[in-house]
Amino acid sequence: MRPVAVTDAATYSVLAKNSGKLHAFPDLTADCTITLPTVEDGLKFEFMYAGAAADAQDWIIVTSATTELFKGGIVFHDENIGGAGIEVLAVYADFSNDDTFTILTPQVGTRVTFTSDGTSWLTNGTVISDTVPTFA
Repeated sequence: MRPVAVTDAATYSVLAKNSGKLHAFPDLTADCTITLPTVEDGLKFEFMYAGAAADAQDWIIVTSATTELFKGGIVFHDENIGGAGIEVLAVYADFSNDDTFTILTPQVGTRVTFTSDGTSWLTNGTVISDTVPTFA
């Protein structure tokens, strides 16, 4: 299945018809707000960072309605392994009001998946960065 090559833009709306396809994100020139389609049982989207260098921009992934929440979580790997701080951390949604997931300056190896159970977005994957991603 051919991947979706996401263009460099400040906004990106994920299309339900691209369920099951890998979405490859380039080096961005501005933060990008990525809007998932309305939840529907079985929809699945995988996003990966496919840039040629470390990105200086963020992915702000939002649901299409505040009642559609993120569940699950991701594994965060600190790209500054030799520095002070956390090297590997599990980051979870709190299951109460998380409709935004922000990945700050993704690096090579960042790959996250969103699967709809018909009411929520089940989240899983790995984020490589020097800043911990957040659910809010």
